[in-house]
Amino acid sequence: MSRVIVVRWAGGKADFGLDKATYGIMLEAALRALRQTADLDSVIGDMFPRGAIGIKTNCLTRKLNSTPVALADGLAEILTERGVDENNIVVWDRSNRELSEAGFLLNASFTGRRCLGTDTSGVGYSSRFFESGGVNSLVSEILTRTVEHSINLPVLKDHSLAGMSAGMKNMYGAIHNPNKYHGNNCSPYCAHVSNLAPIRSKHRMTILDAVRVQFNGGPGYMAQYIETYAGIIVSADPIACDRVGLEILEHMRKKYGLPTLENDGRPVKYLQPATELGLGESDLSKIELKVLSADQTGSVRDGELY
Repeated sequence: MSRVIVVRWAGGKADFGLDKATYGIMLEAALRALRQTADLDSVIGDMFPRGAIGIKTNCLTRKLNSTPVALADGLAEILTERGVDENNIVVWDRSNRELSEAGFLLNASFTGRRCLGTDTSGVGYSSRFFESGGVNSLVSEILTRTVEHSINLPVLKDHSLAGMSAGMKNMYGAIHNPNKYHGNNCSPYCAHVSNLAPIRSKHRMTILDAVRVQFNGGPGYMAQYIETYAGIIVSADPIACDRVGLEILEHMRKKYGLPTLENDGRPVKYLQPATELGLGESDLSKIELKVLSADQTGSVRDGELY
């Protein structure tokens, strides 16, 4: 059974986001619950035994509602405190411009934590195509050559075509031709992008930021459709993580009197094809969901999904 951990912040308002220390508390609680151990050293050692770790962001909406820098910083601090060399942490996205506009500090050097786009000089896309189903794409060499492990760090939001933008949709930013794969609500293409060999083999975990969720009008930023959920969704199963995110998104749409995504003509179709490919589990009855509430004292207790 796939395990998904939701950690919600109970230590104060999160309307304007959370800071690194807060994300750190939430991430540590999520990782302990995910691996069912209090020993974070063993969690990090088991998940990332050696080699560079890529952290794939989503920076399409600049500082408005992209992957928060504080979340990436909090995650990187947990990794380095448990022995991961700082230069072996690679925060990345498809372009340097998008990373910079989202507030990330670029660094492609051999010292310090790296942060770079696929368009960085000397990086680019793979020299060979990778195929799965109808998807035939070049993949960022950050994935194919630079890192051994991949952490997906997307933002939960509505999407005008796919219905939802979360973990699996975020990997469109790892290929050279994402524009080709938006038909039929991005299905089954979204599943097959995640099934491309470099993406599937190196995926270790999705950490879906759900602090400020855009429940309509996405993927571009529309402030009137932002709801503060103050949570993160964490799983080693990319499908199960997205499936729980979908529950939260649909709950918000119902709360504000909006139709379901299916009734709005934007059903999230790609989860079932992804399950058929063996990427994870989309059936909620087969997902072990644990919801936690954390505060500034470090106290963690059982919480509620809504």
